[in-house]
Amino acid sequence: MLDRVALLIVGIVCAVLAWASWHFGGEPMTGMFMAIVLVAYAVDNFQLRRQVRQLLADRDKREKREKEAGLKRLMRGLLVVRDKRKES
Repeated sequence: MLDRVALLIVGIVCAVLAWASWHFGGEPMTGMFMAIVLVAYAVDNFQLRRQVRQLLADRDKREKREKEAGLKRLMRGLLVVRDKRKES
């Protein structure tokens, strides 16, 4: 119930702010809002791209570590087989 009331209040506040900006600012206010939103999207896009690059780099490092660990296990296994053959 509290969430519904909070959502209703936020909706009313946004509606009042939208009306006030259009009433007092007029047409230029729309352009200004569009410019602000465009800049905000550009900043968000930049941050997301940086985060994706970091995640890809982390994945590559993890895959390299796992590959090296797999090769080490394989080598140990081959050495064990070689030692068993020498003993026989």
